[in-house]
Amino acid sequence: MPASDKVLVVDDSPTQRELLKILLEENDFQVQTAANGEEALKSALADPPIIVITDLQMPGMDGLELTEQLKMQLPLVPVVLTTSQGSEEIAAAALQRGAASYVPKRDLARALAPTIRQVLSLIHGNLEIRSVLPYTTAMTLELRVENDDSLVPGVIARLEQAARELELFDESEWMQVAMALGESLLNAMIHGNLEVSSELREKDDGQAYIKMIGQRRSESPYCDRRVLVRLDATKDVAEFLIRDEGPGFDASALGDPTDPENLESVGGRGLLLINAFMDSVQHNETGNEIMMVKSKPEAVQA
Repeated sequence: MPASDKVLVVDDSPTQRELLKILLEENDFQVQTAANGEEALKSALADPPIIVITDLQMPGMDGLELTEQLKMQLPLVPVVLTTSQGSEEIAAAALQRGAASYVPKRDLARALAPTIRQVLSLIHGNLEIRSVLPYTTAMTLELRVENDDSLVPGVIARLEQAARELELFDESEWMQVAMALGESLLNAMIHGNLEVSSELREKDDGQAYIKMIGQRRSESPYCDRRVLVRLDATKDVAEFLIRDEGPGFDASALGDPTDPENLESVGGRGLLLINAFMDSVQHNETGNEIMMVKSKPEAVQA
């Protein structure tokens, strides 16, 4: 059943539902709301939305259970979580069980609409690529891209095409891989090559961050750097390497991205998504390269 153009918002708080509805309508989304998980699941099955935005902690069917049910019954409909302070462990569990992303409630005004657009851009890429080459047994693909975040959905769609030819992942699994790749590509472009600090997001409502990105895209040496993207894959496993040409960082100083204390930190969300969705994540000694490994579920079970 094809999805409608609406966003389904789920929250047991009428005030929070109205806030989310206003934020989304201001960004030209059509919105339908539900007060709990049971109501949301019934609505989604009757008329699938393009995306579900759900609170985690609700009476009855909570956001975690709703995520699981939607993944089983509507695997093509992505779920984005809204999290409050103290719900980070549940958020991590929901990401492991099928959610596409999450947004802390304190960042809704700034981050909700961009997160939804990021997820939907990946879906639109998915719908455009349907055919596969069933006789392909292995593949290597390499791209060298500029520091332009508008290229990220296209890069991910190109990698997806290769993964589809090898029949590696289903729609839901690829959505999670794509989210991890998207975060890694943005890290390489913005923090690696352009050397723009995540801390600037906290200044002037993020305007300082945006201004610095635009400035360095036209300044040498930043604008001359490129991001290397390499895929080595078989029918059982995919290895994704992303390397920037920046100075790198001390990867050993990174805290545990799955530690609840780190989830609310600047940059912590991206690291959590990457580690939650990939089987293995490693940085090189310089800190300008990340290697992510994702196995086909059947291969892991075997």
